Amino acid sequence: MLSKLFPERMPSTWRLGLLLAVLMVCSTALCITVAGWAVRRNLSSIAKAVVLDDLGEYAVFYNRNGLKELRDVFAAGGHDLDQAVRITAADGSTLFEQIPPAVSGYAWPRQPPGKLRPKEALLMQIPHQSKAHEILAGCQLLDDGNTLWFGRTDAEDRAYEDHIRNQLWVAGLVSAVFMLLPLAWFARHVLRPVQEMMISTRKLAEGNTNARLVAPNAVPELQAFATAFNDGLDRIDALTDELQSANDNLAHELRTPLARVRGNLETFHDHTDNDIARDSAARGLEEIDRAADLVQTILTTRAGEHKALKLHLEICDLCQLLADMHDLYKAAAEERSQRLHLEASASCFALIDRQRLNQAIANLLDNALAYTPKGGAITLALEVQSEHVRILVRDTGPGLSAADLTKIWSRFTRGSAATANTPGMGLGLSLVHAIAHAHNGQSGCENRLEGGAEFWIKLPAGDPLASANGV
Repeated sequence: MLSKLFPERMPSTWRLGLLLAVLMVCSTALCITVAGWAVRRNLSSIAKAVVLDDLGEYAVFYNRNGLKELRDVFAAGGHDLDQAVRITAADGSTLFEQIPPAVSGYAWPRQPPGKLRPKEALLMQIPHQSKAHEILAGCQLLDDGNTLWFGRTDAEDRAYEDHIRNQLWVAGLVSAVFMLLPLAWFARHVLRPVQEMMISTRKLAEGNTNARLVAPNAVPELQAFATAFNDGLDRIDALTDELQSANDNLAHELRTPLARVRGNLETFHDHTDNDIARDSAARGLEEIDRAADLVQTILTTRAGEHKALKLHLEICDLCQLLADMHDLYKAAAEERSQRLHLEASASCFALIDRQRLNQAIANLLDNALAYTPKGGAITLALEVQSEHVRILVRDTGPGLSAADLTKIWSRFTRGSAATANTPGMGLGLSLVHAIAHAHNGQSGCENRLEGGAEFWIKLPAGDPLASANGV
């Protein structure tokens, strides 16, 4: 739930650091609030006890020896900077007062707030008009009927409270520094290894099957996870090698009998005079060719997906390659009343398997011709950028559904716009993806705003001579 408070792309280290900072500030503020309340309460109790105690002592001194002893004791106490003493008559007139400048300006009451009994003391708060400090004052009835007033300001108490609060803030900051130590440990032994694992998984997703999870400084649980994951990858690699070997054997075993059956059918087709038999033999040859192409497409797709497809690399001009494909498909587009455009003017050389790439582009053009209605337009384009080049095939057909955008690249999957009259078995785009993957590239598709779909093959750009020397 707390993760919703942070942006999605914020690293976990910053999230944890901010969360700890918020918790530290809240806990420190709570501690300061509680401590301040407790200190204020204790100081208030102490201040009341001090006022009552001093008030009683001054009353004893006055009742015993009169005003002179009270004045002498008050002066000798050295508290004349924050304390005040007064004596008022029964009618409220002031008989004596000793009010230092620090406690001046307070509106002392003329009469006690209630009827006082002998030796009874009352306490009250006296505010100041402009100062934040208050006076805690007490009054007591003297033996001669006069009233003794004694009060002290809370300036010293507030200063002490502020000192305690500052010390708590210092303690909170020191605690925050200590709390960063577990964060540093967590970032080093948990978050950083997880990030390294994510980099390894991205390499795996890109097709680098030799990548493995590495967690040298991670906690034991992550190390155990990496070991178990790597053991699983090793097992998958072993099974993939066995599967690849089985596929090779299957292809070899299928090609030979298919070739023999085809040869026998050709012989039968060429030496029979029965028209029905010749027609049946011709249809059988077509089915055998179709089965052979299907087997070869499946094996090529599987090999390309695992980067086990053998490529015959050569330096080719992609612009010229697209021009040749445009000339090859232009007549087919005209037969369907479609327009085929070429947008590739600048030469761009790349290290590719020309035959395989021709096969991939041909599949994209076949799909565009099949799904574009009469009068529609198809564009074969080349985009050259600094880090990669893209071969695009745009059409003005029905476009792709949301499900097509993710599932259409799987084997034996056809688009939602396909009908029973649309040729194909759903292997063309999977073959395109496999060939692009074998070239360390990517394939993709998207709907166009003006209608139709756009398919593309992205290949890495660079110096083809340098790439050729590195092969």
